[in-house]
Amino acid sequence: MKVVLDTSVIVEIDRKSEETIKIIKRLVDGGHDILVSTITISEILTGSYLRKDFKKALFEARRILGQFIWVDLSSEIAEKTAQYMAYLVSEGKTIEYQDVAIAATFRTTGSDYLLTLNKMHFESIPELKGKVYGPAEFRKVVR
Repeated sequence: MKVVLDTSVIVEIDRKSEETIKIIKRLVDGGHDILVSTITISEILTGSYLRKDFKKALFEARRILGQFIWVDLSSEIAEKTAQYMAYLVSEGKTIEYQDVAIAATFRTTGSDYLLTLNKMHFESIPELKGKVYGPAEFRKVVR
């Protein structure tokens, strides 16, 4: 199984959310592929650089992020991002570019699930319906 983590889930790991950490540990122990977009990497590292204790924050962020498979923003992902953005604009919906690029990463990598705290954002994209979960409900998927 392949699971893409949204930035919000990485933040929960950093905040020591026991529930989220248990789910991720179960995925790792089960040999599943856990992917993060380099968009997420950029968002997390930006937050780290903004902290007063940025050296410590960068070390911790890299430790957390280093556990996962990093997916670069390829031309294929950029194309899918453009398709999703065009669809959303035509529907009058607004979602942050970063989330759209993470959704495109999910779809392009053939992943099975996208784990996020912003479920509504991602479910605005029809191709993702039924594949987007919050940590609490994902517990039932990963037994």
